[in-house]
This record gives sequence, C-alpha cells and structure tokens, in this order.
Amino acid sequence: MRTLFCLFSLFLSGAAAADAPGRFTKQGCFTVATPAGWAASLPSSALSEKERKIYGVEFTGPSAAAGAPKITVNYYAPGNKLHKTPQRYIKLHSKPPFGVNADKKEYGPVTNGLAGNYHAKVFDRKVFEYVPAGSMDAAKVAVYERFAVVPVKQGFYVLRYTVPEALAKEHLKAYEASLASFKPLIK
Repeated sequence: MRTLFCLFSLFLSGAAAADAPGRFTKQGCFTVATPAGWAASLPSSALSEKERKIYGVEFTGPSAAAGAPKITVNYYAPGNKLHKTPQRYIKLHSKPPFGVNADKKEYGPVTNGLAGNYHAKVFDRKVFEYVPAGSMDAAKVAVYERFAVVPVKQGFYVLRYTVPEALAKEHLKAYEASLASFKPLIK
C-alpha cells in the first residue's frame, strides 16, 4: 500500500521536494541529508521513474580536474525494470561480470552495515571509466564506488557513492553523513 502511495504522490508532485536546508525528501519514498554545496538532480533515463519503477536523486559535489563526486539514492520498487531483488543488485555490482575480471577492477567483501538505523549490505569496488565519454582521446580514470543496499518488504534502496579514486577520501564524509541520515518511507 505504501508503494502505491509513493507512486501516486510522485505522479501528482512531479517528483521531489527539499524539506529544510540540508534535507531532501523523495516524496513518499525516503529522506536523506543533502551534502552542503552539492547540487541535487533527478537521474536521467529514457524512461520515466514511473515506467522504470526506480525513484531517486543524484547529488553532485564540487568538480575537480579528476571529475565530480556523486551520491545517488534510489528506491527500487517491486517490478522495477532493472534489478528485481536486492540480492541480484548486490551480485551484479559486487563481483566481476561472469566471474572474469578482465579490467583489473577491485571488489571488496559484502559486509553488514547500517544506513540510518536500517540494516544494509555494504561493499565497495574500484572500476574504470573513460573520460570524456565517447571521445577518441579519452583517458582511463580509476573510480571508487561504495554501496549500501537496504532491503525492505516492498523493494529495496541503494545509496551509492561514486568518485574519482584520487578524490575518494576527500568527499567520503559527505557520503557517510547522507548514509547516517537516511530514512526509508516505504518499509
């Protein structure tokens, strides 16, 4: 029922609202602290949130030569078009695809942790991106990512930190503050 409320309120509202300074609410889905000086935007996709059944926000931090840090918070509703279960999400993001690590990516162990006061599965990895994307002269950049996957009865949440590896420690406290403040509204 709560899922229907989330979907209905998103349809009526257009998506999100900022509560108070430093706080962000995805109406009917979750609340989370907004890192100071970071910009909030809706993740881009060819399908709408309602069509994908994935509702979220992306916070982008200050840009540097190496790139900008990002914190993404998503709610994956039952029947979403991308990841059917939290276990599937974890399996796809915490290990090399097909068990072959051709790019020398690094994967940390999946451990128990917290997102706010809620149990989460936490893991990190180092992957590579080519910047600028689509360019013939793109440079290979190491990217650090940390994930917290929070299962609930009606779907699951993912809080993801993505940052050029050179800036990982510099912005980690912003992610940890958002993670500690997280409150799911669909449980």
